[in-house]
Amino acid sequence: MDMERSLACYRRWIAGQEAGLAELEAASANAAAGTATDAELRAVVERCMVAYQDYVAARRAVSPRDGTAFISPPWCTAFERSMLWLGGCRPSVAIRLFYNLSGEGLEAQLEEFVNDEGPLPRGSMGVTPGQMVLVTDLHRRTLRQENALSDRLATLHEDVADRPLFPIVRQRAQLRGAAAAAGGGGGCDGPVVGVAAGGVAGGGVVVDAEVDASLSRYKAGLAQLVAEADELRVATARAMATEILTPRQAVEMLAAAKQLHLSVRDWSRRAEGAAGAEPQRNGPRAAVAAASTSAARRNP
Repeated sequence: MDMERSLACYRRWIAGQEAGLAELEAASANAAAGTATDAELRAVVERCMVAYQDYVAARRAVSPRDGTAFISPPWCTAFERSMLWLGGCRPSVAIRLFYNLSGEGLEAQLEEFVNDEGPLPRGSMGVTPGQMVLVTDLHRRTLRQENALSDRLATLHEDVADRPLFPIVRQRAQLRGAAAAAGGGGGCDGPVVGVAAGGVAGGGVVVDAEVDASLSRYKAGLAQLVAEADELRVATARAMATEILTPRQAVEMLAAAKQLHLSVRDWSRRAEGAAGAEPQRNGPRAAVAAASTSAARRNP
């Protein structure tokens, strides 16, 4: 994993998110003012989707056979990492966000409708019953695909602890025990009786090579799952933005998604930055100062 290239790729993505949000907000304002055509809004939506696809392709190109850093990227905050699913947000989260957006303004419209003062309530986005049916169907399909990927991730986790790692661990423990009984040395994973410095155990089994091969398979398996999760994220967002919603609705949804992403990133960085500064405020210097103050009080 090339961390420097991965971090650069992520930073470009964040810069693109910020620029994309500005463009979407401008398009939304123009749509509200009646100065943007559907074709113009559709072009803005397409640029957002292409940028998303480009980011997915770029980060996969950085490390096509190692998905470990994308599962828990060190360039994200702990809070951001806790929300990740296979290297990104769950695709179904975008649909839940749409449900929230589509319900905005619904209560006021419903009251007007009940009082015979307004049309059938459709929320601030103007979502039709037909659109809601399509979104609900997409939601069901997306959840099934998410669950299938989660099951495969669980299997990958289980397999890496099964073979060959566990037999190797047991073999090394037995060899360490034999070495100790014979008065030999050897640390936790250091040279022991029957294991050469190159990692070759008795019987011609290349232990370290097996471990490396197992870890490589695990990393490659993660990379494949992340790639498929990325494809599902892109496909879900594209289906919503270009096949179900109107251009104006798509602009509103994409803008809300970017606002949420960037806001969570900003909030968590500020919170963790403040927490990181706390040890400095109460660290060694504070302890020395407190000790000096205490001594001064004892010896006026």
